[in-house]
Order: sequence, then structure tokens, then C-alpha cells
Amino acid sequence: MSLICWMPRRRSAVLHAVTTRSELVSAFAQMYPAVWGALQEQGPPELGEVIAVYHSIEADELVLSAGMEVPDDFEPAAPLAMLELGGGEAGMIDHFGPYVFDDLRRTQSRLESELAKLGRTPSGTVIERYLTMPDAEPDHSKWHSEIWLPLT
Repeated sequence: MSLICWMPRRRSAVLHAVTTRSELVSAFAQMYPAVWGALQEQGPPELGEVIAVYHSIEADELVLSAGMEVPDDFEPAAPLAMLELGGGEAGMIDHFGPYVFDDLRRTQSRLESELAKLGRTPSGTVIERYLTMPDAEPDHSKWHSEIWLPLT
């Protein structure tokens, strides 16, 4: 079931990419270790959740950002960029299961359907917050993420 709520303002250190669905896993496999390595060098005192932001999802192109939430007083240096999200109303739904593009999109579609019933329109940006790290939980069915759709 969807939930309309206030999405807290969150700051994330990210890398940006343009890719395709067939290259998405490869893109993430390069981006997340690069973000992690840069953050280890830059030394923020604490890190939040791992995120993926889809700025555009088209049949032949995905425009995305991948990174980690960081404290408000941290300013990432190159090659990382700062991405500020939230601070407004959004639809949110929990996703349990593998972090597979098609599975996450099905959960997103359920949220979009619920929002449409309420007469609410998403902005077009999709934010995924991964609350369970795959290396910490071998059971894919227990993986938990949130899908946020900021509202216009």
C-alpha cells in the first residue's frame, strides 16, 4: 500500500550516469565502489543509506545517480557530486525482495497506481533507498528498500 508523506530533505554524495537497461547492473557495479572509495578518502564522519535516483527512465536510456546519504555538514569533492533530495510531499512504498530493475519497477507501478487513485502526480524522479545490504543478508526475500516518488 502506498503512503503519501513528507520526504525528509536528504543530501547524498553521488556519481551520475546515462546507461541502458542492459548495462544497468554493470553501471552500478562501477559506480557504487567508486562512490564508496571516494567517501573513504574524503572521510565523512557517518554515512546514511545507499541510494539510486532515476532522473529519467526511457525504453532505451536511463539517466541516474548512485551514491550514499551524507551528513548535512559534509561537502563531497570530485569526482563526487552533491544531490539534494526531498523536502516535499512524496509517495513511498516498501519493496521486499531482490534489487532487480524489473522487480523494483513492479513495486513502483503499484505505488503509481495508488497515487493515481488519489489524484496525485509523481514528478518523474524515482528514488530508491536500499535499507538492507546484500552482503549482510544472504536471503534475497528479506532485502528491504524504499521507493519514493516526489509529487508535483
